[in-house]
Amino acid sequence: MTTPLSATGIVKRYGKRVVLPGIDVTVAEGEIVLLRGPNGTGKSTLVGCICGTVIPDEGTVAIGGHDLRSAPLSARAALRYLAQEVEIPAGLTGREWLQFHADVFGDRLPLERVIDAPLAEVIEQLATTYSVGLRRRLAFAGLMLGDADLFVLDEPLAGVDADGRARMLTALRERLAGGAGLLVAAHDHETGELAQLGPRVLDLRPGA
Repeated sequence: MTTPLSATGIVKRYGKRVVLPGIDVTVAEGEIVLLRGPNGTGKSTLVGCICGTVIPDEGTVAIGGHDLRSAPLSARAALRYLAQEVEIPAGLTGREWLQFHADVFGDRLPLERVIDAPLAEVIEQLATTYSVGLRRRLAFAGLMLGDADLFVLDEPLAGVDADGRARMLTALRERLAGGAGLLVAAHDHETGELAQLGPRVLDLRPGA
């Protein structure tokens, strides 16, 4: 496995406002890096630049050794991204949502291994009827299908109950043990549980 993430000199401006002044982020195999800071410090913008949903004004991003600009399909194939806001297409059951991800990621193992007890109770129902917490658990379960070099999670524990958070942390430990890299953006009050994973902290607050 190559270096999960190497992002260098990431600059993003909105008009005259500089949100990211030239940020470097590297995530090694088996490492978790925690982006910390309150709203407005650029966490989600940096995540977007790394995942390809935001185009930086300057800088380079390589995921699993693939340059995001020159080899976008290979870079994205090595990436799993849990966005801050989970959007589930209308008309899909939870099982259909997971099966879609299994097909895309080339995972042929039984889906049941990523379906926990609360999800199992509603897995045949339309996913748009799920609570916020269950939708996030479903989206997270989808990312656990197949292999990836880098997992990028934007506030992954938000809206999830204690049992769900514990299960997610266990799954992330397993991915770290397998050599994947994790990049996690979180509010200050959410970092306590994530600290269990032993992250290296990148504080985006000015002067930090």
